[in-house]
Amino acid sequence: MLKFAWTFILISSFLSVSAQILDDSTKQVYGPSSVYFIYENELLENLNIKNHPDTLIDKFYKTNPNNRLGWLYQDLGNVGTASKPLLFEPLKNIATQNGYDVFSLYAPKTKNIKYYNTRSPFSNLMYIQGFKGYSQLDFTHSQNINERWNITLDVEKYNSSKQIDASTAEDRLVNHWSYDISSNYISKNKKYTFLGAFYHFNHKQTEQGGILAQENLSIEPKELLANYRSNYSSQLTTGVFSSERWNNLHIFQQYKLKNGFQAFHVMDYERKKNFFHDPAFQTNFNSTAYNLSLDSTQIDTLNQNSLFAVFSNQFGLKGRYRGFDYRMYAKQRFFKQTSIYGDQYTSGLKSESFIGGQLAYYFKDSTNRVIAEAEFSTNLGYFLNGEITFKNFKGQFYQSFSPVGLFYSQFYTPLNEWRNILTNPFNTFIKGTFDFNYSGIYIKPGARYTIYSNYIYLDQKQKITQNSSLFNTLSFDLNLGYSAKRFKFSNEFTLTINSAENILRIPRIINNSNVEFLLRYAKVLNIYTGADIFYRSAYFADAYSPVLQHFYLQDNIKVWGTAVVDPYLAFQVNRVRLSFKFEHANQGLGNQGFYVTPYYLAMPRAFSIKVNWPLFD
Repeated sequence: MLKFAWTFILISSFLSVSAQILDDSTKQVYGPSSVYFIYENELLENLNIKNHPDTLIDKFYKTNPNNRLGWLYQDLGNVGTASKPLLFEPLKNIATQNGYDVFSLYAPKTKNIKYYNTRSPFSNLMYIQGFKGYSQLDFTHSQNINERWNITLDVEKYNSSKQIDASTAEDRLVNHWSYDISSNYISKNKKYTFLGAFYHFNHKQTEQGGILAQENLSIEPKELLANYRSNYSSQLTTGVFSSERWNNLHIFQQYKLKNGFQAFHVMDYERKKNFFHDPAFQTNFNSTAYNLSLDSTQIDTLNQNSLFAVFSNQFGLKGRYRGFDYRMYAKQRFFKQTSIYGDQYTSGLKSESFIGGQLAYYFKDSTNRVIAEAEFSTNLGYFLNGEITFKNFKGQFYQSFSPVGLFYSQFYTPLNEWRNILTNPFNTFIKGTFDFNYSGIYIKPGARYTIYSNYIYLDQKQKITQNSSLFNTLSFDLNLGYSAKRFKFSNEFTLTINSAENILRIPRIINNSNVEFLLRYAKVLNIYTGADIFYRSAYFADAYSPVLQHFYLQDNIKVWGTAVVDPYLAFQVNRVRLSFKFEHANQGLGNQGFYVTPYYLAMPRAFSIKVNWPLFD
C-alpha cells in the first residue's frame, strides 16, 4: 500500500503542476506533428511514410507484450517468462539460427527500431506499476544534431516477482533490461541515407519449475487456494536461472543513382549468449520440472552456456518505376557457435549465401497493392511470399523450406547429448480476410491454412523428433464489432481444426472480447472504461524444460479452459495518458486459478497503473 500511495501522490502532483503550466493562452509550438519517425522496411520499400508518436488513448491500458498481442503466446504465467506462439507465424528468415527462442518475444528487433526526426528534443516516459511485483519503465530521448542528423536512445527495464515460494514481495522472477542507440542521417542533396543502431538485450528468468505437488495439498485447478505465495512451494530450489544476452550492431545505407536506381547495403554483427545455472543439481535432478531419466548424479552444480555469433553483409539494387517497386540483393553470412563444453558442442565457422528480390505494384490508391518476394540460400533453404491488398480483401501465400536450428542438430551437456541428421522443415501458409463496414458495424471473416512437413519437436521424453509426413491446421477467424459515440464492442474468435493434435498442441477455441464506454467528467475529461475478456479452450499444452529452455509434449495436464476478465479505466490530461487496470478480476468466481503451462499458474488478481508522459521541447 505504501508503494501505491507514493505512486498516487506522484501522479497527482504531476497533473497539478501540468495544469498550472499549461492554460488556454499557452501556445504549444512543438507537439506530435513536429516529431516523426521511419522504419527501415518503409525506407527499403520506398514508402514515404512519416509516423508520429502515438498519443491515442485507444488500447493504451494494455501492459506487457503478451497482453498487447491478445495472449497469443503460451508462457509461464508471469510477465517476461519463456513463451511460444500458439499459431503459426510466417517468418521471412531462412538463415541458420541457434535454435533458442523462448525469450524472443521480449527481445529488440531491428525492424522495429524507430529512426526519428525532431524539430526540438523529444522525450517519452512510460511507467507501469503492478501490485503483484511487476514494474516497467520505458524511456526514449531523441534529438536532432542538425536538420539532417538525429541520435536516439531507447531504454526498457522491467521486473516481475515470484507468485509462489517467495521470501518477499520483491523476490525477483524475471529481470529484464534492454536499450538501443540509433542514429540516422541524410545528405544535403538527399541522395545518401544512413540508418545505424546498436542494441543490448539482457533477460534473466529465475527457474522455479512450477508448482510443487505435495501430500494433503491438491494442485487441481478446482481445488487451488487463493494466496499462491503463502500456500505453495516451487519444484526447484533457489538460485536456478536461465538468461540470454544479445548484442547487435546494425547498419543500413542507401545511395540514389541515376534514373531512380538506388544501391543499398545492410550489415549486421550479432552475438547471442545463452546461460543456464543450477547450484543444487543433486537436489533438483529428479524433480518433475526436469523430467530426467536419471537414478542418481554426481553433478553438484550444473552450468550450461553457449555463444552464437553472426556476421552478415547484404548488397542490392532497388527502385520504383510507374507504380512498380523492385528490389534484388545478395547476402553473405558467417556464423559460429561455441560453448563451455568445447568441441563436444560447437559449430566451427560456417558460411551461407543468399540471393533474393521483391516485385511490388502499387495502385493509384496506395492502400491497394500486390507484392511478390523470394529468397534462396546455399543451405538449401528458400521462402516465397505473395501478398495482395485490394479494397476490402487481404490475402497472403507463404512457403518456406528453412534450415534446422543448431540446438536440434547438435547438442551436448553432461545430461544430454545428440547429433541428428534432420531435414529442413517445410511450411505452406495461406491466409485471407475480408472487411465489411457499415454504419459503425464491422465484420471481418477470415481463414488460415497451414501445411507442415518435416516438423521438428521434443517428445514426452524431451527427445528431438522429426515427423516427415504432411499434416495441416485450418483456422477460421471471425472478428466483429460495433462503435458508437459513447460505446464500443469488439470480439475476435478463432476456431482451429488440427489434423495432428498428438504432436502439435493448439487450443481449439481462442476468443478475445472487449467492451468499452465513454464517460465525460465535468464536460471536459473523457474517461474510457471497459473490460477485456480472454478465453482459451482447455488443451494439453506443451510442458517447459528449464534445462533445455524449450517446450516439449506432455499428456497429463490440461491448461486454460476458463475466462479471464480485466476491467480498466483510462483517460488523458493534456498529453499525459493514464490507465488503471484490475487484471484477472474474476479470480475466485468458480475457481482460484488455472494453469497456462503444466505446473505454471496464471497470474492471480492484481491492480496496475500505467502512465505515459511525452515531452516535445
